Amino acid sequence: MKSIRTRLIGLVVLAILIPTALATSGSYFYVRHQNIEEAERSSLSTLSRGSVQISHYMEDIGRLPTSLYANRSLMNVMEAGVGRQIEEAEGTVSRALLGMFLSRQDIEQLHFVILKGRSEYSVYHMKTSSRGEFDWWNETDYFNLLQMEGRVLIEPAHEIRAYNKQTLLIEEEEVVSFRYRIDKVENGTPLGFLSVDVPSSVFKQQLRLLESSPDEKLWLYAQDRLIAKTTAEDFSGKMNMTEESGSFRLGTSFVVYDKTRINGLPITLVKQIPYASIIKSANETAVILLLIALASLVLMIIAASIVALKITQPLKALTASVWRVEQGDLSAPFVATTNDEIGLLARQFNQMVERVDLLIKREYRLALENKTNELRALQSQMNPHFLFNALQSIGTTTLQGERKVAYRLITGLSQMMRYSMNNQQTIVSLKQDIDHLQAYMRLQQQRFPRQFRYIVDIPWNLNEIQIPKMILQPLAENYFKHAFRQQDGAEENYLAFKVRHDGDMLMIQVENSGTFIPEDVMESLRIQMTEPRLLTDGRTTGIGLHNIYERLSIFYSGEARMAIQSPGNGGFRIVIRIPIKEEMG
Repeated sequence: MKSIRTRLIGLVVLAILIPTALATSGSYFYVRHQNIEEAERSSLSTLSRGSVQISHYMEDIGRLPTSLYANRSLMNVMEAGVGRQIEEAEGTVSRALLGMFLSRQDIEQLHFVILKGRSEYSVYHMKTSSRGEFDWWNETDYFNLLQMEGRVLIEPAHEIRAYNKQTLLIEEEEVVSFRYRIDKVENGTPLGFLSVDVPSSVFKQQLRLLESSPDEKLWLYAQDRLIAKTTAEDFSGKMNMTEESGSFRLGTSFVVYDKTRINGLPITLVKQIPYASIIKSANETAVILLLIALASLVLMIIAASIVALKITQPLKALTASVWRVEQGDLSAPFVATTNDEIGLLARQFNQMVERVDLLIKREYRLALENKTNELRALQSQMNPHFLFNALQSIGTTTLQGERKVAYRLITGLSQMMRYSMNNQQTIVSLKQDIDHLQAYMRLQQQRFPRQFRYIVDIPWNLNEIQIPKMILQPLAENYFKHAFRQQDGAEENYLAFKVRHDGDMLMIQVENSGTFIPEDVMESLRIQMTEPRLLTDGRTTGIGLHNIYERLSIFYSGEARMAIQSPGNGGFRIVIRIPIKEEMG
């Protein structure tokens, strides 16, 4: 079979490729290769020198926490906490931090944490703050440091912020934060943390020194975190940096990188150079040779026109067949008289039409499978979030010697976990969901004894009605998240579940205590409850009103109703109406 491709290649070779292609391509690729090699050697050498300079700077910063170990008085305070000798301890801390702050001109702010007693201090503009109480939730980097084998963590460039309420920032500046964990020398027990905020301009200036031309861009990474850059753009080629150093093509640019380690801390320098500036001389050579090829262009056009005349007619027939298929006529095959690529395309086109016809018949089956997958994705969000508190309550009960109570709580918790983790069962009886709710409430009663009361009012003849799994317990969990007040007693805290049969609908009403919610806030909650949300990141965010609303919509194809209200006397009320799919027992 003599294909169209073979004819085109033969004509192009005769018209253009033989006289010009070898000379043009050979010269172009040789010059370009030489330019790229020279650019890589020069850039890698520059980045290597830059890595040494940045390494020395970071090592100097890393000596600051090391100096704390030489201050025996300060280490004693960290081991024992501030304690009762607060004035003496704060004096020791203040002198040490102020001396550290004055030792370098590039420090914007210091933050010092003593884990014993959760004390914290900061130094800003040569002023040491008074003692504050350290809050874990505001500094997640410190929490991560406790889990790491290394003792340093770098936060990328960010706007400077006060570490505590005692510090008043005067200027807004972008800084890079070096966070160090301070351990006890004898056994490695964490004693506290030290954060050193350095202006990000220090690293930008170091990067500017590595530029060879204004159109180059540089990035500095530490621990895979971006520390500084000379451009507003982000770097998107990190997945290609698999070696200690190297280069690769990225879009219209050429990238070189160099990796090093500073006291176990990975540092990466990246430089991006416009590809056009590297191969400029190669392009100039190619232009000269291409001018020679223009004389042969006329011959190529004539040859291409001859081939086009031969392939136009079957392509028109193919277009007509495609149009008929587009109108829904799947019984109109495309017949080709040639034995080349057009003929092969005709056979493949007919096979494709047959497969499309089969796929249309399978459409509804695929729709059902997609709906099942959506239900499983929603069900995967239904893991209980109170497990830690429940285990803590069980542990307290055990220490108090109430073994039977602890056994009942453990049994209830295991039943709850088995119930919620059984993803194969999506429809359950009302009684099963009630039992799950009761087990949850018993655990909460153990955790908050005599601090709330609850009512479950459900007629026995509704027990066997089938409902979606995990409908009731999430509503109780919402109460403890948003409405329960630990400072109040059982008279002020209450939660009531009421289930009734209303015609062909099952009505579930949940009401709890709380303050009155304004109508504008209620309207915002209604919008959040009903608007669609896609599960794209794979993370579970807890069972909220939106998830319950979404599951009911899927199970009952829009027949279910869910409304939220705030009665005039305060509190929060949820009313769910779902169709009864089976007869009541």
